[in-house]
Amino acid sequence: MTVNQETIAQGSASRVRPKAIMVLGLACVVYILAALERISPPVVALDIRASLGIGPDEMGLMFSATFFAYALMQPFAGFSADRFGPKRCLVACLILLALASIWFSRSGSLFSAAAARALVGLAAGFAFVPAVRLSANWLPERYFGMASTCILAASALSNFLAGSPLARVAGKFGWRWSFLMMGFVAAALLVLVWWIISDRPADDGRAGDALADGPRTGAKELGFLQATKQVLRTPIFWLISLVYSGTDLLYDTFTGLWAGPFLIEGYGLSSVSAGNMLSMAAIGFLIGGPLMVMLGDRWKSYSSVIICLALCNVAITSFIIWGPDDAAPWMLYLLCLLGPMGVHATGLIFAIGKSFFPENVTGTVIGFLNLMPFTVGAIMQRVIGSVLAHVQASPAYLGLGAHAHYGQAFKPVLGWAIITVAAAVWLKRKSSVTIFK
Repeated sequence: MTVNQETIAQGSASRVRPKAIMVLGLACVVYILAALERISPPVVALDIRASLGIGPDEMGLMFSATFFAYALMQPFAGFSADRFGPKRCLVACLILLALASIWFSRSGSLFSAAAARALVGLAAGFAFVPAVRLSANWLPERYFGMASTCILAASALSNFLAGSPLARVAGKFGWRWSFLMMGFVAAALLVLVWWIISDRPADDGRAGDALADGPRTGAKELGFLQATKQVLRTPIFWLISLVYSGTDLLYDTFTGLWAGPFLIEGYGLSSVSAGNMLSMAAIGFLIGGPLMVMLGDRWKSYSSVIICLALCNVAITSFIIWGPDDAAPWMLYLLCLLGPMGVHATGLIFAIGKSFFPENVTGTVIGFLNLMPFTVGAIMQRVIGSVLAHVQASPAYLGLGAHAHYGQAFKPVLGWAIITVAAAVWLKRKSSVTIFK
């Protein structure tokens, strides 16, 4: 091959097809709708309680059904995307999402509503991983980290829609009609997905020009147990999982749950002021991920960026524990903006994890990786709550203010953050693909 021919081949290998943008954009819209369905009930929670005649404990049970169903579906969604193709997964997602939304809108009892919400979690579980799997099929490998990060960042739009817009719609039409309309939107998207999305570009499958039909490696199709064993028996998977869980933990525990009480009780803010500060987290979540991938591409070192993010988690958690009792407002705004920093490692970690495994288990790897932060986050949320309850009830801490109480509760998170830095450094040593080192 001449130099000119090689240059042309390299240019083709880095080319992104217009059809790929359309396919991935539509998959991203499906994920946004699925995330909206999953996180939407809190803004209309009181209306739902009054309509169903249930208490707060029963509401918690109903919402948790969505969470656990979503988390448990991640490995199955990944395997299904590998075995049956991401298009079929997205079609199944939208069918179940439409049925679940319509069912929930018509529910008249706790059992019916909880079952419908569990079905929402199951359906939503088949949105994110197949969308990421599509990016692996349609894009050159160098764009995989950016694509998966942008898909994840799109959930910031879901958080926005689940706030004031949903509250306004529900206020005008009622919560039941709001969920019924989301079901109709899912049905309309189903038609678009069926006609527009395909698993792979129908081309010659040149390397880097995405993939033609058929596995890139020529590997045979694996059953679920075979794919699971191949992933879970590989030691590097557990190292990557440790790094992923650790970088994501502060976001899951602080930004996702305890930031509001910390600001209100620890610094005496009103709920409105705390809400304004927490809105900075959505901005940081939206723009931070793509910026981190761009930085990783510039450095030719995804692992180095992950180490920096892990160190940021240590610094942010240290401020939560030992920060001033009377912090200036700009410090708290900055805290809320930087709180999601660690979660920006997600796209980088997916790219690294993908590089260690054959193409025919890419979805399975991502699915199991995506399960780990949910599991660790759920456990640590309970740990923080238990420690906080102990500190608030213990005579030994009576002289301390609410800020110090939260500081004691977040010390386990700091310990995990320090371990994550060491694991991220070790992962850098283990990375085998140049751009991911």
